[in-house]
Amino acid sequence: MFSAIRKRSPADGPFYKQRGWRNSAGFLGLLVVMSLVALLSGVTTGRSVDGETEVATVGRDELSGLTGPLSPGDPQQVRSGPGGRPENCRTDDRNTARPTTTPTDLRWRELVGIMVPTSPTAGPLHTDTSVWWCFAHTPTGAVLAAHVIPVQLSGAAWRSAAEQQVVPGTPRDEFVAGMAEKGTTDLGESAIGRFVGFSLSSYAAGSATVRLLLTNPAGGYLSTSVSVRWRDGDWKVAPHDDGSLYSVVRQAQPGDFAAWGD
Repeated sequence: MFSAIRKRSPADGPFYKQRGWRNSAGFLGLLVVMSLVALLSGVTTGRSVDGETEVATVGRDELSGLTGPLSPGDPQQVRSGPGGRPENCRTDDRNTARPTTTPTDLRWRELVGIMVPTSPTAGPLHTDTSVWWCFAHTPTGAVLAAHVIPVQLSGAAWRSAAEQQVVPGTPRDEFVAGMAEKGTTDLGESAIGRFVGFSLSSYAAGSATVRLLLTNPAGGYLSTSVSVRWRDGDWKVAPHDDGSLYSVVRQAQPGDFAAWGD
């Protein structure tokens, strides 16, 4: 996804080093970003970038690495089957068309206090453990993973989710250690808005960039992007170098997105 991110000018410096960011409440994923937009308007920049007003950004302090055991039944404890997929994860991956409408089998389910889009065919197929996993290796599967995984990473099972659903490397270490320091907060949609649309900015067999459209509790709409990678037989989130999961959050217009149905 990160090829689609609009960079700040060098004079501004990295967003996570700016005074307004350092004085904010810290990173708790998109949930806290949205609550800050609604409740702490003094943190927003109001800076126009390419015709869009930049509202907030997600960052991570320099922190330590991943700890904690996996939960019983987590996918990494299951022997891999043919093609590198976990043995009990099978999806229909024939539909490679980019989604422009809601999947016909869309199901809204609550996760960490947020309603997220799911599909019995595109994923997540396994929701009976602490981690929701097994997405189709398709554009639709990537879109659903970009919605579900980051929300899951803000909840109580974030350690297991980070181990299994975030691309390994220093960015993951930054994210995990930051979560260990800041803790988690479950927020309802009244505080952070709700998912109302999506757009697939780019897609290849091994990676995708997904734009998310949410309602803004303060009025209007907000958008951000998530990057996912196909690794070890499932989609995983690829964080920024500083550990943030999302791109800069901006005000948006719903006409630029495919609308989620009911």
